[in-house]
Amino acid sequence: MAYDNEKALQDLILRVVRQVLAEQSPAKRRLYVVFADAFDCRCVRFLQSLSPADDVTVIVDDTQAERLRRDIELACPFAAIVITSQARSLPLAHSLTVYPVASRDFIVRAALGMADTFAAEWLARCFAAGAAVHLQLSGLARFTGREPAAYVRQILGYYRKLLEYGITIGHHLPKEKAVDSVPAAVTETDSPPVVTCQDKVLTAADLYPYDKGTVLLVGAHTVVTSFAREAALSRGIEIRRT
Repeated sequence: MAYDNEKALQDLILRVVRQVLAEQSPAKRRLYVVFADAFDCRCVRFLQSLSPADDVTVIVDDTQAERLRRDIELACPFAAIVITSQARSLPLAHSLTVYPVASRDFIVRAALGMADTFAAEWLARCFAAGAAVHLQLSGLARFTGREPAAYVRQILGYYRKLLEYGITIGHHLPKEKAVDSVPAAVTETDSPPVVTCQDKVLTAADLYPYDKGTVLLVGAHTVVTSFAREAALSRGIEIRRT
């Protein structure tokens, strides 16, 4: 009897300790990765950049799940893999969805509110749940510089529409919003951020991840499109040649 009482006490202590540790451990951010287009090396690089600090779930089309499973597990071994037919039951509250690669076709569908594909439907569900959405800048189609000006303006208009929807576009994932955080004071001695651009062609779409006041250093032979200059001027970004 004494042994049973001692074991019961030990079990109770262990449960209390586990509960205390669980309450003290910060909750992981729920991160969903959705492939709007073909799975390629950009998707692999993105998965490799993720951290176990996030609760990562990769959503894969039913027909491609078996083919892609090994590549996903090698790139991100701590991620859960869910097929699209089962993904609709996943909770979206307080989550972040990332599209590592997004074609112009998806961008147009998203901007126009079309939900005729799983990726577009998932986006609409994120909006309805107030969940955050991010597009990787490296996964967006770049302009060649030979497109008609009217076409470029139209596509850039779709990107602007997505930004109006609250979607973030950039190289890095948005940080979680701090609760009741106090913004740091900006003084006159603060220097503007300086970023070096290695691209041979700088377009307006390349400026999305940079904030107002950024100084963008480009090479002497970098081609800066006229739309990039207009976008930089309107957003308060300075382009300097090195």
